[in-house]
Amino acid sequence: MRVLVLLCLLLPPLLAPAQTVAADADWRVRVTPFDEVFPALELSQARRHATAAPTDHVLGDGTGLIAVRVHARRAGERVRVHVDAPGLGAPVRFEATLALADIDYELHPALDWDVARLQALPTPLATRLQITLERDDAVAGTREVAVSLRPLDEALYFVRDGGDSVDLSWIFAAYVDERGAVVDNILDAAEKSAIVDKFDGYASADPDRVYRQVWAVWQALTEHGIRYSSADPAIGRGPRVFSQRVRFIAQTWSDRSANCVDGSVLIASVLQRIGLRSFLVLVPGHAFVGFYTDADAQRAAYLETTLLGATVAAPPKSPSFATDVEPTRANRSSLAGFAAALAAGRAHRTRIASKLDGRHRPDYAVIDISAARAFGIHSIEAERATNDGAQSPSRRADQNRSMNAAPPSVVERDTSRVPR
Repeated sequence: MRVLVLLCLLLPPLLAPAQTVAADADWRVRVTPFDEVFPALELSQARRHATAAPTDHVLGDGTGLIAVRVHARRAGERVRVHVDAPGLGAPVRFEATLALADIDYELHPALDWDVARLQALPTPLATRLQITLERDDAVAGTREVAVSLRPLDEALYFVRDGGDSVDLSWIFAAYVDERGAVVDNILDAAEKSAIVDKFDGYASADPDRVYRQVWAVWQALTEHGIRYSSADPAIGRGPRVFSQRVRFIAQTWSDRSANCVDGSVLIASVLQRIGLRSFLVLVPGHAFVGFYTDADAQRAAYLETTLLGATVAAPPKSPSFATDVEPTRANRSSLAGFAAALAAGRAHRTRIASKLDGRHRPDYAVIDISAARAFGIHSIEAERATNDGAQSPSRRADQNRSMNAAPPSVVERDTSRVPR
């Protein structure tokens, strides 16, 4: 089942809204979670096909984060919902036919967000949603709901209501943008490193070549001047809503500064582009990135992104993947940092391996980017390009920068599937 459908079915019923504006028991509005609107959740998900069968009298292509519940007065009743709010590209109109009488239907209009405006929103915006319902072409009423509109770079990753909870940590995959123009800039720089002659993913079936491709990317980032920033990205730490800021990769590249999440998302974006399956590892107050060294995903390596731009001593012995590379001043320096990041990443993963069992959420999780794509979680930046009617130059086909196939699970939930 696609994540979008799961969100529609699980999140809204689970979390009772703070207000439903129930002047008329025949219809009411619900904003989930707790009257906070997170556009990133909706913009990151592929919409259901219009021909998909409705589930439990749910109608519409939206996520259900903003929903209208209507009690059908007669079979075949025609309803129309109008939604307007700051941040929307245009007022939304949704029409449906309620097939059965005396049934409660839930309408999920797909919202038309103004992505550029949301991306420029620095802090949450207190605003009001205006929802108008028409029944058989007659206005039944208008409701206003006070909400908090969250910025696009705020990732809602876990929600708890009493003993119930919903894990949304797949949202971090939406900030990975493997087709972004910045990825081309990084790969252009990496190709000049002379560490590899091309980026071909797992084509050689040689783990050492995989390491060299990642090393070349690491060198491109360090030569660009990207440095680790210890800024705390957390925004909501519970007890009900857990969220944090995640910068888009173009901003990270431009600022030359990355906290642990930003650096992990940026590296994952490049690795996905060249056909190397990557994943994000979430731990309390921290994140790091991993990648598989073989096409069958049987072996993994980890990178501690807090070492981006750090000055470290050269390893006492050159790693096997570096022995065939002609040493230069630049790659000797980057190799020291890259080798240290690999060692630190592996050590960190070893320390927390027992917690990656699905029973320690939201603090511990592994987010497989390729799996997220297979489940319909796409890049928010790609959604923006689509909305703007433009396409990044990086969307061109490139035989040396091929994409890879997707595995079956978005979030690793048991130790048998956790990358080794």
